[in-house]
Amino acid sequence: MIPMKTSFWKALEALGASGSALFNWKHHLGGDWDVCAPLLKATGRMAFCVIDPKQPKRKLSVVVDGEVDFVALDEDDPGFPPIPFLARDIAEFSPEWTSIARALAPLLGFDYGAWETEGQMRRIGSLQDKFGHVRPVFLFLPSGYLGDYAGLIRSLALQSDSTVLFPSGRWFTAEIEALRNHNRLEFVDVAERLTRIEADPASRVTLPAAAGNRQANAGSAVRAVIHAGNGLAWNQVSIEVSANRTILLKAPDQEGKYVFSPNSQLQPDHAIGMLMRLAVDGQWRNPSLAAPDYYRVSKAFLRLRQLLQRLVPLPGDPFKKLRGVFVPSFQVSLHRDLRA
Repeated sequence: MIPMKTSFWKALEALGASGSALFNWKHHLGGDWDVCAPLLKATGRMAFCVIDPKQPKRKLSVVVDGEVDFVALDEDDPGFPPIPFLARDIAEFSPEWTSIARALAPLLGFDYGAWETEGQMRRIGSLQDKFGHVRPVFLFLPSGYLGDYAGLIRSLALQSDSTVLFPSGRWFTAEIEALRNHNRLEFVDVAERLTRIEADPASRVTLPAAAGNRQANAGSAVRAVIHAGNGLAWNQVSIEVSANRTILLKAPDQEGKYVFSPNSQLQPDHAIGMLMRLAVDGQWRNPSLAAPDYYRVSKAFLRLRQLLQRLVPLPGDPFKKLRGVFVPSFQVSLHRDLRA
């Protein structure tokens, strides 16, 4: 596991996640550079500015030079002596989301899962309590531009009942706090949490798996039966349709079951009926748009997909759509007592 240092989050706040010169990262990380280097990746571009080695708060423009690789200039000070830099020092590096998320997961106590690959705020995993309640975990990495705050507001407004990890607590303004309360969000100051862990390695404060005002109706919600994390993917999950309105769900070193309500009628478009058809045919096809039962059946299949995603909270869709046919990404079978 890649070690995680508070200095990395301080450097990220100073430089932003959109990309910065390798020299800049090394300057801010200091003696922690070797430890934090795996959390960064080269973008393949050259940085357009670099910090002044003598006055780090001042940014210098980078231009190509004929005798050395690059020189850094102060465009507002014509008398400023150019500073030579090698190409490797000006190479642009940005945070590597996957490595960061994988390092944070065991440290903060959530299950890693690469749900999203774009944006400043991405889902990087889930929290699952002993009752099976699942809560998404998001990570916010500011790009370093003026629009970061507005973009954060928009992203938070779209989420609810989630835990959001921030590089530091400087983002917790009154407006952000209002969204926290309204959308039942939990915020975590990663730098502050790491500072506490560095001071006392034995200290661990687990992330909240559910907002307090959600507990009242949690009993009626569908609970996850398979614990996500450790790279678990849909192709490692198997579902067996059993008797008594029950399905058995299995994953490596895990298994659980879900029992459907005894009050529902077992029609062909009931979830159990669709799973049985999937077990026999290996695929599902909704009726054509012109068919009178299209909306009823297609909505029933959508409910099945949503149910499976709640029972097994993994990234991606449990089905792949190929030429109008839905193929399960998991294994599905019938219990031997149901086989004709």
